[in-house]
Amino acid sequence: MRWSVAVALLVMLLTVTLCAEARAAAPSVHVSVLSDGPGVVDIDAVRGARGWIDAGDALRWRDDARWWRIDITPEADPARATAAEDWIVSIREAYDAQLVAYAPPDYRPRPLATFDPSVSQIGSRHRLTITVPADAWQAPVFIELIEARRQPMGVAAQPLSTYLADDYGRVRFSSAVLSAQLLLVTVATIFAFALRRWMLLLFCVWVLSTAAYLVVMRGELVALAPWFPPEHAMRVAGLGISLGLLSAYAFLYVLLQVSRRFPRIARVYRIILLSCAALMVVIPFVPITSVAPPFVNLLLLALGLTTLAIGLLRAVAGDREALYFLIGWGLVSVVAMMRAAYFMRHAGTPEWLEYLHPATDAFGALILVLATARAARYAEREMVSARQSAMTDPLTGLPNRAQLDLGVAQLMDAAAAREDALAVLFVDLDHFKQVNDRFGHDVGDACLQAMSGILRRHVRTTDLVARYGGEEFVLVLDGADDVSALRAAETLRAAVEADGRHVDGTLVGLTVSIGVATLETGDDVTRLFKRADAALYRAKHAGRNCVIVARPDIDHPRLEPV
Repeated sequence: MRWSVAVALLVMLLTVTLCAEARAAAPSVHVSVLSDGPGVVDIDAVRGARGWIDAGDALRWRDDARWWRIDITPEADPARATAAEDWIVSIREAYDAQLVAYAPPDYRPRPLATFDPSVSQIGSRHRLTITVPADAWQAPVFIELIEARRQPMGVAAQPLSTYLADDYGRVRFSSAVLSAQLLLVTVATIFAFALRRWMLLLFCVWVLSTAAYLVVMRGELVALAPWFPPEHAMRVAGLGISLGLLSAYAFLYVLLQVSRRFPRIARVYRIILLSCAALMVVIPFVPITSVAPPFVNLLLLALGLTTLAIGLLRAVAGDREALYFLIGWGLVSVVAMMRAAYFMRHAGTPEWLEYLHPATDAFGALILVLATARAARYAEREMVSARQSAMTDPLTGLPNRAQLDLGVAQLMDAAAAREDALAVLFVDLDHFKQVNDRFGHDVGDACLQAMSGILRRHVRTTDLVARYGGEEFVLVLDGADDVSALRAAETLRAAVEADGRHVDGTLVGLTVSIGVATLETGDDVTRLFKRADAALYRAKHAGRNCVIVARPDIDHPRLEPV
């Protein structure tokens, strides 16, 4: 069932991205580059130049080219081409590129920049846009590429209304992903403090870094922080996502229990983590930026592959948390590596990956926070179980001596605060050694278990019953005075005599002797227990199978003179 849900979610994500890709399909454009571009600096000369070379549908940095030409070729929708509606030429994945656009009819220079708030845009900054009047759609648009990365920048053309609708869809999608990420950070932070799982704070750093990276790469930084220096946007985004990955791998180191399960790998893992952290501190201040970032990326890739291998090994061994890890982080890693492969080949990422990448980050974060919460819940259960085992008698299931000492002190304090009564019953099985000698220890253990069942049936939920040791039990009756305590003790004695005659088909004839003591002013646990024990001693010597209430003149412990 759980696997079915996970598969269904993945199918939904892929369906959304494929639908988004299909919806974003636009009338084609033809992009060409001027072969002797670097030598031409005047737009009039560019417009009249010959020697344009086909470049497909993308712009890219070339050392031998400066000028690019974009022609709208809307054969796919001729009706829209003749409609009285402006066209939008959009450029995606421009990031920090410096471009100047020359569009009809006047071909005046217009700077294009993702992170510069002074540059106006149509719609959001997910794309750089150039407006082409409806009556000039057949005229070319020229782009002067001053500086850019090696990655291709995809170009498309759409009627204004279509572009705005698609742009609105992209903004809604990004907003939904960001909202989900911020919600996950909030939930993880609450879990971290409530469950004292501080490793979740490392998880929060990773989720926040992916959210910040999305904000920068989508150009939303301009709206959220217009004061931020645009020339540093990509640099900060890169360092931020590296810091986030570093935090994620530290979080996964704890989640997968690498140090305990793979001690040799753990040492190498820690060295790589510390090396990445040191380089990230050095990069902003030491001029080795051309070497350090690729080296950091290689180290992070090594951590990613190591983490996936550890998760796979643990999943094969049947670890359920590792399965959750593979579903969550495995999907994030696969998509991230896919995106990195496109960048390393300078091929540009397909448009569907623009949707899939942030969606898998949010989905993976959800799975990981659920896996962590699940692991914390089971750890808490184990802790409670261990604590309960330490306070419970394993044979009878009753509270043991340690739990009795803690519980009786609390009940006495509460009774003293209310000025209410409280009674203690010491209960001892008669002739228990003879039962063991005659019938064996198996029957003796069965007698103790039967006794615990009788005690449970004859006490209230507010009372405390415990095994004191051997064949001796203690009951603490909250609110019971001498009369009610004696009545309860007699009822219990009669019940044992009746219900304990046969145990597991063996005629053993269980009976009990009971000593009763009630709380007096100035009592502590020791004094109260001594009086009850003294009353029990008198019950044993009175012939057993009877109840004796402590008397102050006989059973009251005396203070020896100093």
